[in-house]
Amino acid sequence: MIKTQYKVNVIKDGALWFIQVPSHENIFTQAQNIDEIEPMTREVISLMLEIPEDSFDLAFSFASDKSPA
Repeated sequence: MIKTQYKVNVIKDGALWFIQVPSHENIFTQAQNIDEIEPMTREVISLMLEIPEDSFDLAFSFASDKSPA
């Protein structure tokens, strides 16, 4: 079975990681540390789309909101 893959944008801002799924503008969350990013992302996608957490794949893109000085 081929799983749907969701692209996920992750932006580090200070102490928090902001997580957004571009294909679904209403799916977003945040994490306090890098280890929480995947579980928090899976949970919010699962809840919003009403699908099992293990029924899809994730492709993360990481960035920082810090501009060069």
